[in-house]
Amino acid sequence: MGITIHYKGKLNKPDLLNTFCDEIKDIAKDMNWSFNTINNDLNKPNSSYMDENGHIKGHIPLKGLNVIIHPKAESLSFLFDKNGNLRNLLMMTYKNGKELEGSYIFIKTQFAPIEIHITIVKLLEYIKKKYISNLEVIDEGNYWETRDKKILEEKLSFINKKINHLSNIISEIKVGDADTPETILRK
Repeated sequence: MGITIHYKGKLNKPDLLNTFCDEIKDIAKDMNWSFNTINNDLNKPNSSYMDENGHIKGHIPLKGLNVIIHPKAESLSFLFDKNGNLRNLLMMTYKNGKELEGSYIFIKTQFAPIEIHITIVKLLEYIKKKYISNLEVIDEGNYWETRDKKILEEKLSFINKKINHLSNIISEIKVGDADTPETILRK
């Protein structure tokens, strides 16, 4: 449960990758956002997998960057394959490197200030105009579709109320030493 922005697409031309990354780095620096870069060999095959401890192993043929816009939002990921397709890092490790087709990348903004959500939408809009004309965005806050801050505020308020309500219900559950998960759920 939460407000998340999902996006996918392909660079207008694969040779725009370095220019795109340089510009996003410049924007991040200007906005005082932190970022990390990934510069793996795009021509080597994907041999990635997730081990039993949840660590990514093997080679992932991706290049790009992850931008941390706000500490209470997930990172904004721009990782590309050699053809210029945006790729979801976790999906690249699914089933021993066989990515699920059509995977969206996503960023949850639920706990960050509303302005962060709006800034991300504006950045994605800029990227769509300049670099990824086929960018598809699904915004659970409906700001991408409407540019209506009031609708976004209402959705955030609704979700926060539901989270608080659920938290209150959970905190009222009395758990005894002999309880099992099954008996706790029946309470």
